[in-house]
Amino acid sequence: MRLFRMPVYIICCIILSQTLLHSESYKIVVLPFDKLNKEKNAELDTLTVGISETLSGALSTVDNFIIVDSDRVKRHLLDSAGFKQTIGVNEDKDIEKLRTLTKDKLDGDYIIYGSFNKIGAKIQLNAKFMEVMSGKVLKGSNVHGNYPDEIFDLQEKLAKDLMDKISGPEKSERSNSIEEYTKSTGNYTAYQYYIKGRMEQIQYDVKNYPVAIENYKKALKYDPKYALAWAGLSEVNALWGYQIKYANGKWEPYLKTAIEQGEKAVEYGPTLYQTHRALSMAYLNNSNFDMAQKSIDEAYRLNRQDAETLQIMAQLKNYGYEEMGKPGTESYKHIQECLRINPELIIARWSLAHSYSTLGKKDDSLREYMEILKVNPKHAPALHGIALIYYDKKDYYNSEYYAIKTVEADPVTAQHHYTLALSYYQQGYSEPAKWNKAEESFKNSLKRNPDYLDAIVTLGQTYYNKQNYQAAITEFKNALKKQPNNDRAYNEMAISYYALKDYKSAEKNSILAVKYNPTNAINNYNLGLAYYMQEKWDNAIDSFEKAVQYDPAYENAWFSLANCYWYTNRFDKSYEYYGKVLELNPNNSEAKRWRDDSYNKMNQ
Repeated sequence: MRLFRMPVYIICCIILSQTLLHSESYKIVVLPFDKLNKEKNAELDTLTVGISETLSGALSTVDNFIIVDSDRVKRHLLDSAGFKQTIGVNEDKDIEKLRTLTKDKLDGDYIIYGSFNKIGAKIQLNAKFMEVMSGKVLKGSNVHGNYPDEIFDLQEKLAKDLMDKISGPEKSERSNSIEEYTKSTGNYTAYQYYIKGRMEQIQYDVKNYPVAIENYKKALKYDPKYALAWAGLSEVNALWGYQIKYANGKWEPYLKTAIEQGEKAVEYGPTLYQTHRALSMAYLNNSNFDMAQKSIDEAYRLNRQDAETLQIMAQLKNYGYEEMGKPGTESYKHIQECLRINPELIIARWSLAHSYSTLGKKDDSLREYMEILKVNPKHAPALHGIALIYYDKKDYYNSEYYAIKTVEADPVTAQHHYTLALSYYQQGYSEPAKWNKAEESFKNSLKRNPDYLDAIVTLGQTYYNKQNYQAAITEFKNALKKQPNNDRAYNEMAISYYALKDYKSAEKNSILAVKYNPTNAINNYNLGLAYYMQEKWDNAIDSFEKAVQYDPAYENAWFSLANCYWYTNRFDKSYEYYGKVLELNPNNSEAKRWRDDSYNKMNQ
C-alpha cells in the first residue's frame, strides 16, 4: 500500500521536432537538477540526483529512448574541468560547454536539465529540454508544489509528458510502467536511501557494495515493499557473490540471498524491467541458466534499450566465457549492442575482457581491462585481470605493479594477495630478496582464507627456494591435512626430502603423488629420481619411461633414463636415449659427452 499520493502538477510540456519523432533511437542526457538553495541540506542534495535518476529510470522504459547512465554524466560533465554545474548562474557560457562535452564525451542527442528552489513547505521547479546539435531549448516550464508530498507525482507527470511528446499516446502497459517506476515508493525517505544505494552500486566495485546494501536496507526499513530497493539488493549481492566466487571465496550465502531478494523485487514490481533483470542476474550467477533466461527475456520485453539487460543476455550465451569474444556469436552481438548504448558499463567490459582472456586473446583482453580503468582506476577485478595477463606473458615486473594496485584497491580478497605473491615468487629466481616478499604475501593471502590450498603449497615452495626445507615440509603437510589426495603437495614434499637427502621419504611421498595423479610427468620423474638416488635402477627406469610417455619433450627425464641404462651397462639403450636428449637440445654438452662414451663402450 502506498503511503501517500498527492495531486499531479505539470512540470514541463515538451514539443519536439519531426526529426526526433522519426528517429530510430536517440540518447538523452538527464542532468541532476540544480539546487538553488545555498544552505547545506542533505535531503535536498539527494534530491538533485534523485529527480534525474527517477526520470532516467522512468524514461528508459520507453522504446527508442537511450538514457545515458548517470555515472557517465557525472564523470564526463559534472566532474569535468570544462563544465561546472551552475546552470542558471551563467547560463549561456555553461550551456555552450555543456553542449560540446555532451556531444564529444557522451554522443548525446538531447539534454534534460533543470533547477529547484525550496521555500518553506513549497518547492519551485524549472525544467528545460534541449537539442544538443542546435542548442535550441525545445520547451521549458515552471511549476510550484508542496514539498515533499508532490515530488513523486511531478516526476511521473514529467516522464509521461516526455513519452507522449516523443512517441505519441502510449498504451496502458507502457504508461503503467512509468507510473510503477515513479511510484515504486510513496515514502520520500526510502526514495532518498534508494538513490544513495544506486549511486554506490553502479561503481561495480567491492568496496562500494557494503555501502550500497546498507542504503538499500534503510530504504526497505521505511518501505518494505519498495521493488527497486529489493532489485538493488539482489543485484549487489549477485555481483558481490560472483566476485567472491571468482576469487575462490565463500560465495554461497550471497547468491542464495540474491535470488530471494530478486523474487521479492518481482513480487512488488512485476512491470519493472529492473526487477526481472535483478532476478535474472541472481539466477545466472547461481548457474540456473533456464530461470535466468526466462527472467531476462521479460526484462528485455519491457525495455530493449537497457545496457545492463543486454549484458546479462550476452552473459547467458557466453558458454565457458568462450562466446562473447567471438564475432558472429549471439553473445558477441548482445555485448556489442550493450557497449554501443553504454560504452563505459564496467561489468560488460569485464565480461568481454575475461572472454578474450579465456580465448587466449591476451592483448584484446588487456585493452578492455584498460578501458575499465579509464572509468574507475581503482576497479580491483580489472586490475587483477591485468596482473594475471602480465603474469601469463611472464612480465612479472608489470604483474607485480598491477597486483600491488589490486591489493590497494581490495585488500580483503585472498586471491589478490596470492597473485601478488606469485609475481614476487617468479622474480625470486633472479632477485632472491623477492622470496621474502613472496612469503609475506602468501601469508597475507592465508590470513584472508586459511583454506587456500594453492597459497599453502606455493608458500611451501617459497620456503624450499629459501632452502628452509623443514618449513617447506610443514606447509605441504598442512595442505595434506586439508586435502589428503593433493598430488602437488606430495610431490613438493618429496622434492624437499630429496634436498635433505632423505631418499626413502622422497620415495614414499612420490609414490603417493603418482597414486593420486598417475599421468603427471613431473610426479613420475620425481619418483624416478628417488629410486635413482637409491640405485633402484629398474624402478627408476620404469618411472622415467612413464614420465617421457606423458611428456615426450621432457629433456631431464630422457637424460636420467639414459643415465640409468649407462649405470646398468646397457650402452645401446643409453646411446639411444642420450640421442633423444640431443634431438630436443642439440647444445646439451653432457648428453653429447655421455652418448660418445656409450658408443665407445658399446664397441669395445
